[in-house]
Amino acid sequence: MVRSEILSKKISLQNLNLLIDTGHVYYFPFALNRTAYIVVNGKPSMVIVSDVSIKGIQLSGCWYSWEELDALGGVYDSEFEALTAIANGTAKK
Repeated sequence: MVRSEILSKKISLQNLNLLIDTGHVYYFPFALNRTAYIVVNGKPSMVIVSDVSIKGIQLSGCWYSWEELDALGGVYDSEFEALTAIANGTAKK
């Protein structure tokens, strides 16, 4: 039986490359049930990461696509990162 398992250092480089080539390996930048900060109209707001998918993220129960978040101003791990992005002009106002 094939089952889900955590990737570890024990996986061979060949198997890891196969997983990457076939689209089975993804990096999700946010952990579930953790706080994040979304920038809307140049102001950061604290939200809870409810779910993360390949095409979007659910923040406090509302789904956003990655493109939509980029247009709003972004989503960040900490309030400091959000304020830094606003100060540097990388977050939309």
